[in-house]
Amino acid sequence: MEYLLHSVWIALAVGAYLLIVRRSVRSALSHSSRFPVAVWHWPEAVFTISVVMFFLLMAATSFGKPPSPVHLEAIKSSLTLYCAIILFLVGFLVYRNVDLMGAFGLQVGKWARGLPATLIALGLVLPPIYGAQFLGYTLAGPSAEPQPIVTFLMNAQGWQSYVAVVAIAVFAAPLTEELIFRGCLYGIVRQTANRYVAMGVSAVVFALIHGHIPSLPGLVILSVALTLLYEETGTLWAPISMHAGFNAISIFGTIMWPDVMK
Repeated sequence: MEYLLHSVWIALAVGAYLLIVRRSVRSALSHSSRFPVAVWHWPEAVFTISVVMFFLLMAATSFGKPPSPVHLEAIKSSLTLYCAIILFLVGFLVYRNVDLMGAFGLQVGKWARGLPATLIALGLVLPPIYGAQFLGYTLAGPSAEPQPIVTFLMNAQGWQSYVAVVAIAVFAAPLTEELIFRGCLYGIVRQTANRYVAMGVSAVVFALIHGHIPSLPGLVILSVALTLLYEETGTLWAPISMHAGFNAISIFGTIMWPDVMK
């Protein structure tokens, strides 16, 4: 009962903090941004759900098991997979005559206008994310292992390892995951339900596909913040940039302070 009570208080505190983040993002925008509402049909929904299920099935193989060691070749394979998924997804949407620029607010000018809000949101959301991760590791116990890619980075030798991690974590993963979970999944659920249901669904699924139990609370907070930023700026460039920035900060922190960031 006490644990449940503490969890409720933490959830309320995080929710209040995210409202502050949202208000700060709004104040940083020089204009009101219209959320890019695309009209999604069942082929796009089926395709998106198939891609999401693929990610969930890959993550399911790691739940409840000790993390497997990650090698450079595995990082390269994951990078190739991300590139293949993004090309396949974009190709399918183009085939379905989806206006990518309009559907996701990808006009170049929107990125520049949303950049101040993105930087503010990133700075404000770091404390609750790392606090939630600390809580997750604490609840998981002393036997909790860091994410495999973090272990790989802490033991990396040679410039190729660092380049591979940056390529996948700062470029490939943010672009692919934001297009899938914020652009498609969130947009489709938002169209059929409402923004809050869509935000919850995309947040939980986004956290689960990483396949790392101690990181779940922090990943849920990150996902909600990314979605709020997408809503307020009206461009997918904003969550892509924030996601990339968060991963870049995590990489830098892992290299500089490995015992703290693991």
